[in-house]
Amino acid sequence: MDKLGLGMLIVGIICILAGVYGIYYFWDACIEFIKGGIGLAFLGAGCGLAFLGAILVKDEC
Repeated sequence: MDKLGLGMLIVGIICILAGVYGIYYFWDACIEFIKGGIGLAFLGAGCGLAFLGAILVKDEC
């Protein structure tokens, strides 16, 4: 293993540990962020389906 790979491995492990600490410390905010992300995903999917449905209904008439 060369020095670059070893350095990347060490930095990656440090980033993972920092992420785990951040999630542990800000657990409530993480849950709210996930809920908001799921809500935005459903909103986008709903808008897309409504748009495609309107196009398909328009083509039938």
